Amino acid sequence: LLLLILMSVLNSVFHEDPAWSYSRNGQYKVERSTSWNSIRYYVKGDFTEKYSNQKIEHLEYEIEKDYKQDLQIKCINNQRRKEQLMYQYRVTGNTRYRDYAEAMDLTSCKDYNDFKMPQYIRSNYP
Repeated sequence: LLLLILMSVLNSVFHEDPAWSYSRNGQYKVERSTSWNSIRYYVKGDFTEKYSNQKIEHLEYEIEKDYKQDLQIKCINNQRRKEQLMYQYRVTGNTRYRDYAEAMDLTSCKDYNDFKMPQYIRSNYP
């Protein structure tokens, strides 16, 4: 029991908040955007004091990578949903499923396919 309490205390002491957030909230109030694709993100007030330009560049690369991954997940989920609706149409013959599937917004897939990571950064970071 004492070991669990000690581990919990140590974890809370060494836990570091993320450097950025996609949304403005209590801690993350300073708006910034990435240099390449202008992805908006928010940081704490002491961000530029804590991070060198090189670290900011790497962080922005990670934000871009994370954003692209989010687009990919949205695209895959939308495609699956569309396939499920078309399957329901084929099984039931209910045209509402087909109509809804055909009207689905798949812009996340276009956004994902159009999103370009910077060439020179991609070679510097895994």
